[in-house]
Amino acid sequence: MNRSEKCKAFLTGCKGFRTLGPAKLMGRIIVVMLVVSLFVSRVQAQIGDWPSVERLKPGSHVIVKAQHKYSCMVEDANDDQLVCEVHLPRPSRTITLAIPRAEVREVRTLPNQAKDAWIGAGIGGAAGAIAAGTNSRDYPGFNAFVGGLAGAGGGALVGATIPIFQYLIQRGHIIYKR
Repeated sequence: MNRSEKCKAFLTGCKGFRTLGPAKLMGRIIVVMLVVSLFVSRVQAQIGDWPSVERLKPGSHVIVKAQHKYSCMVEDANDDQLVCEVHLPRPSRTITLAIPRAEVREVRTLPNQAKDAWIGAGIGGAAGAIAAGTNSRDYPGFNAFVGGLAGAGGGALVGATIPIFQYLIQRGHIIYKR
């Protein structure tokens, strides 16, 4: 099935993509990415049991609710307690807390902003290279390269801001709740 036959079968889709310019198409793709990522992160917030806390890797950023609320990095978790490092407001001062399991009411993991920025850079770079390369009449390879760099920068910015919205809306993923 060639392009003209596909357009005859799917009239609405072909007309929609023909009328959209590359800038409008890229804008819609970014909006869809934001909406889908926020929806997926909302669905993934599932409440687990204590073994999910024990599986946390050392260095994971979490929010622990016990008698007080702590934002800390996990050092170790076992059947009896959660050991984490809390940064105090004073510069370069940290303390290690051992919170007994019986006192822990809730544990939330915080999103990894660097990972999301890299994913956004990859998606934005690919979209920018395709948009710039296909719309260029002179030097399509160079324009695709420059468009890919610009798209990677924009995608990294969008990817890095998504965890901020996740944190503001959800305050992390709940992995344990008593």
